[in-house]
Amino acid sequence: MTESGSATSPAGRQKSAEYFRFVERDGVDWDAWWDVLCGRVAGAVFRGALSPDVCERTCRRFWSSPLLTSPNATRSTERAVGPLLLASDTLDGYLAESERTRVGLADICGDRGRTLPALLDEWRAHLAGRGVRFRLAQHEGRQAGAFKIRSRADSESFGLLPHDDAMHSWLLPHLVGFEIQDVQRVCNALVCLENGPGGELLYWNAAFSQEDRKTLGIRPDSYGYPLEALSGVDRITLPIHAGDMYIFDGGNVHAVAPSGTEHVRRTVALWITGPLSDGTVLQWA
Repeated sequence: MTESGSATSPAGRQKSAEYFRFVERDGVDWDAWWDVLCGRVAGAVFRGALSPDVCERTCRRFWSSPLLTSPNATRSTERAVGPLLLASDTLDGYLAESERTRVGLADICGDRGRTLPALLDEWRAHLAGRGVRFRLAQHEGRQAGAFKIRSRADSESFGLLPHDDAMHSWLLPHLVGFEIQDVQRVCNALVCLENGPGGELLYWNAAFSQEDRKTLGIRPDSYGYPLEALSGVDRITLPIHAGDMYIFDGGNVHAVAPSGTEHVRRTVALWITGPLSDGTVLQWA
């Protein structure tokens, strides 16, 4: 659902109605996924990409994993397995966490059926048919993490504050020299494993530049935009259900709506992806 407003943001940050939309499909449509990566449309959602059985099995293994941690001291409901580059203090620490959790994440998500690793293999084959290479981002011979699994339960506040991921990827000091800073477009990719009421993706037609962030008093390592900066900006509210896979332009401001109850978990596998100028598509978590 798109909610229209009288945009107060500079015109340069607003994109056309043809672009600012989500393509919705029953099942996976890799051509639509490719269109998001190429910047032709803001996002795409594929309903039922993972079956209920695969989601249930993956969640069961996640919640019983010895790798499960509580990474956020200010958010008591958060649990996670895997690395998260933008929240890491150093690139070396991120790469070490990627290596430490790689096998465990594969064990959680693998096995029979059309699992997340199987979907990523399909995507790799689709890109190969286009003559495009798909690989994990690398730094000095070490590979990034493929994805992370994270769960949160937030009854009243945002599950995630309004933010973008592109500016962080390009501005955080500890990422200098990492090849992800060379991608032409930063796209967020997720698969929902469990979710109750609420927990929608909120997506605004606003992309803040480095100059905008300075005007708002936001440092490169700051997280979250004030709601006043988004007043009157068109917004899409996208319901998300277990089994759905979705991708969107991470340069636009987005957030996760509260679940409405602290007893509901919103668990997702997530990663970031983007194309290099040589036609290679990178993936990292």
